[in-house]
Amino acid sequence: MWYIRAGMKRVARESGTYTTNEQIARRVYRALKTPSDNDRTTDPILAFRFKGKDDYILMRCNKAPEISIKGKAQIAGEVKFFAYSDFKDHEEQSVLFRLKDDLSLIELYSKGAIKKLTWDSWDKFCRWLETLDEDGVQISLKLPCLVYEAVKHQKPSMQNYIVESVKTALKGRNNKEEE
Repeated sequence: MWYIRAGMKRVARESGTYTTNEQIARRVYRALKTPSDNDRTTDPILAFRFKGKDDYILMRCNKAPEISIKGKAQIAGEVKFFAYSDFKDHEEQSVLFRLKDDLSLIELYSKGAIKKLTWDSWDKFCRWLETLDEDGVQISLKLPCLVYEAVKHQKPSMQNYIVESVKTALKGRNNKEEE
């Protein structure tokens, strides 16, 4: 039976349909979070607002997505229990997918290098998800960091990486000018 479930997840992934919180969170997390950033406070956060509901759903996109409910008058850092929210008649794992036709707004909160984005429908949001390269940030930053660590025998900071890249680029340009 497990092979059917794995096959269904693969088909869903390849056809652009998302059926679990994990699929959405993983795609956003891997595309927007750098490998050296292990600070939870910089995880990408999506907010899902629905027509006729004062509460909205927050999804912290990390390796294990966290769903929480935010009430209309709640201050930052405060969340509501799922059982006392406008979504109490739904399960945490399926609420987004059951109410996707009632979405009024989806927001990606800005954090660090992540710029704020908004969508007014589930379809537009899914099309954006498809444009994300799950390995984009991961590969482009991870490989130079691993090389730096292997050569210099120390964990690189982003500043070290930038300085080394600029030096290499300048050396390459100077060598071409000398020829």
